Amino acid sequence: MDIYLLRHGETDWNKKRLLQGHTDIPLNEIGKGQVDDTVCKLRALGVRMDAIVSSPLKRARETAQIAAHRLDYPKEKIVVEELLIERGFGEGEGMSLDEMKAKYPDSDCPGMESKEELIRRAGQAFQKITDVFCDARQILLTAHGAVLFALLEAVSEETIPYTGRAACITQGSIYRIRKADDGITFAAYDEEAGGFLELDADGIGKTARIYL
Repeated sequence: MDIYLLRHGETDWNKKRLLQGHTDIPLNEIGKGQVDDTVCKLRALGVRMDAIVSSPLKRARETAQIAAHRLDYPKEKIVVEELLIERGFGEGEGMSLDEMKAKYPDSDCPGMESKEELIRRAGQAFQKITDVFCDARQILLTAHGAVLFALLEAVSEETIPYTGRAACITQGSIYRIRKADDGITFAAYDEEAGGFLELDADGIGKTARIYL
């Protein structure tokens, strides 16, 4: 089973570098183009989805709809999964990250979902989706940077640093989790390689193995 993780494209709040969380902001035109470009690369690799599952927020649902169109997947079959909703930032929503850190330097801001809760929820989402679609060969999840990063951590059972050569889930970027009898591997789409490069188990660095 291959589970593809697609982060939604750019929104106006992304452009302003504001924390969105549960605030329901749609894609802007740049974001729609980012998703379309990414999904066209999947299509060129011959990837077809047996299931598409989306966060309930507009920016993720719009991403799922663009993907469905490009991959000839019926839009009415897109499944919305509440567990894939973005991390809640509480009173920090609408602030920049720097503003939030300046206002709450010693702790998370009021109402913010803890990292531990986020990772637990992301792991539950992965387990639920792979159980429900146990016969699927290829599944696409459209969601958000923080929850997809947490999902990678939950599945790898390792802490993935946010700096250096670690997984960097930018707008419109796509990762793949390959679930097989002998274990799980992680890969990220690499523009230069024109395919998926396998990541180390902890998400740091890339190996030489290319999946086309």
